[in-house]
Amino acid sequence: MTASSRQEKPGRPREVLLAVVLPLIRAPVRLLVRLGVNPLWIVVVHAACAALAAWFIFLGPAWWPAAGVLLLIRMLLDNIDGAVARGSGSVTVAGRYLDTGLDLVTNFLLFLALTAVSGTVPALAAFVVLMFLLSYDHCTETFYAEVRDDSGTAAASGGPAPGPQAVLVPFRALYAAVLAPQDRLFRRLELRRFERLAGVPFASAPVPWQRAWFDRFSGAVTVNTGLSTQSTLLALLLFAGVPHVYVPLVLLQALLVAGLQVWRSRRFRNYVRVAVSGAA
Repeated sequence: MTASSRQEKPGRPREVLLAVVLPLIRAPVRLLVRLGVNPLWIVVVHAACAALAAWFIFLGPAWWPAAGVLLLIRMLLDNIDGAVARGSGSVTVAGRYLDTGLDLVTNFLLFLALTAVSGTVPALAAFVVLMFLLSYDHCTETFYAEVRDDSGTAAASGGPAPGPQAVLVPFRALYAAVLAPQDRLFRRLELRRFERLAGVPFASAPVPWQRAWFDRFSGAVTVNTGLSTQSTLLALLLFAGVPHVYVPLVLLQALLVAGLQVWRSRRFRNYVRVAVSGAA
């Protein structure tokens, strides 16, 4: 997850898993909103679940089922926190950075624990790969929303409140130091690839071209490398007693996304060729 909002919108690609999760969390979200629970505490709780799961992974096979349960709880709460924030009108910038920062820290702890079953170098390499996958997911989701005007409402309303400075300042600094450079890198790469293939800068290209580049199928593939899917996948592997398999699966996901880029480039090049010849 990244510091920008991931509010669900009709027609927007989302993780397949959420088709099951979102109906399950409706009642808990309504209850938590009614009780006035601060969504920041929900973020802290699901981060604590992930940290404890990492410790259980490190302890060995007897503790792996408990770690799997904790990761499923983390996944559910990670979807509940934003819904509660929106439902109670308490979305804050601090909450977004807190969620992003704690996801980063707990993901590192989980892969650190996986070094005990997968080896230090493969597990830490998979951690780096996953961080890039999540940043790329954020990049494509953001572009998908921008070229379809999905982000206009938040901008028009002035955006969320800052939230507690004690949370905002350190976690915004963590984001700026670690994740923001990745987000900027992927954004620049996407814009440069578009310009190279289309022959025009992204900002001056026709909107249909922009939407063709950030197409729904590519967005759907990429979004399914998101954190809810990752937590659930690792949980299932823990239940099966094979958490070491998660490390190569993360690397395979990177290959899938890389293959997607080859397909995107070919498809878009053909799209531009047809569009230009049709206009002529």
